[in-house]
Amino acid sequence: MDTRAIATFDLHSEQYARYRPQYPDMLFRWLQASVSNHHRAWDCATGTGQAAGKLALLFDRVDACDINHSQLEAAERSANVFYLECPVEQSPYGDAVFDLITVAQSLHWFDFSRFWPQVERTLKPGGVFAAWGYDWFQVSPEVDDAMRFFRAVIEPFWSSCSQLLWDGYRHVGMPLPALDTPRYQITMQWNLEQLLGYLHTWSATKLCVQSLGNHVLNDARQRLARGWGDAATVRRVVMPLHFIAGRKPL
Repeated sequence: MDTRAIATFDLHSEQYARYRPQYPDMLFRWLQASVSNHHRAWDCATGTGQAAGKLALLFDRVDACDINHSQLEAAERSANVFYLECPVEQSPYGDAVFDLITVAQSLHWFDFSRFWPQVERTLKPGGVFAAWGYDWFQVSPEVDDAMRFFRAVIEPFWSSCSQLLWDGYRHVGMPLPALDTPRYQITMQWNLEQLLGYLHTWSATKLCVQSLGNHVLNDARQRLARGWGDAATVRRVVMPLHFIAGRKPL
């Protein structure tokens, strides 16, 4: 676990809630269909509750935990979502209580030696574990080329944990029999301000700015602006999703 990178999520939680993309409804419909009961779900490392809010429409109760107090303070509220500040590796939940356990955009940060036993303990027999995260986005040849420069500037500040996500979560050691999962993507309609806002929610961007100053990204931002054109122009931004799932044996 990279505590330095994780600490960056305490910064600008409202920005995180505002600029992070929403997950596709089709993914949640798949989750709904994958389990026979919809009594209780656990959203691990919920952040600002983007996944928990959608699960709340499908399950009687959603438990959502995170170690980050400011993220939880900025989370969207629903009557049947119960937020708790705690590590996913030390959950207080009972044995075999969850029909579904989800991890959105966070699995690569976990201590697997302590997290997977929590999943096996709290998931009901026949229950499903699912995790997903988005990869690099595509916009246009001009913007994508400018993004390669931006990524090169911040590359030294990425945590090695992020490689687990970029590898499609193939090496996380999920202890449950795997399910075949559909291929999804996130499609956003963004202007330049929204794109830049999203880039500044990245842990590597924050660590780069903290270490070297905001000015080191000026050239990268200018290249993005030139590639984008009119800042008010709305462009289609596509992010492929990595998605894994497993079912606990009966």
